[in-house]
Amino acid sequence: MTRYILALDPSGNYNEGKGTTGWCLYDTHTNKVIKFGVIKAIKFNRMEDYWKAHLTLMDDMTGYGYTLVIEDYMLYANRATDQINSRFETPKLIGVIQYECYSRGIRIEFQTASAVKLRWSNNILVHKNLIQEREGRYWILETKLSEHCLDSIRHAVHYATFGNK
Repeated sequence: MTRYILALDPSGNYNEGKGTTGWCLYDTHTNKVIKFGVIKAIKFNRMEDYWKAHLTLMDDMTGYGYTLVIEDYMLYANRATDQINSRFETPKLIGVIQYECYSRGIRIEFQTASAVKLRWSNNILVHKNLIQEREGRYWILETKLSEHCLDSIRHAVHYATFGNK
């Protein structure tokens, strides 16, 4: 059983929409988010630099001995036509992260968006005192959370509850 979970809600989109990856570091002993943030593609001049920022985040969290939990990329039938001519940048980023986990000996676990979003609504996260609702928005500490960061929290809580063996 791992104490720390580094959870990622990745968007590898660089050329196809300038994505944002949400992340959080979750402590399974206290059931609290202890660090969180986003990595925004728009801040980087090259796709590979955006990808490297994800690896730098992993480096920055090395001292925690974490399991990396990441949203897996699934091409759902109802979204398939939206992806015509896509270069599938998000699955490429996930592959980079998966290989780095393999190279570094970091445990990696994949979860689908649908399993996590259906189970962990914002109301449940508020009830569990992981986030607060203010002004129709969701917050942690004194910071507004992006949807991507909220989704990373969902992934962390889901894995801590059902997968952390």
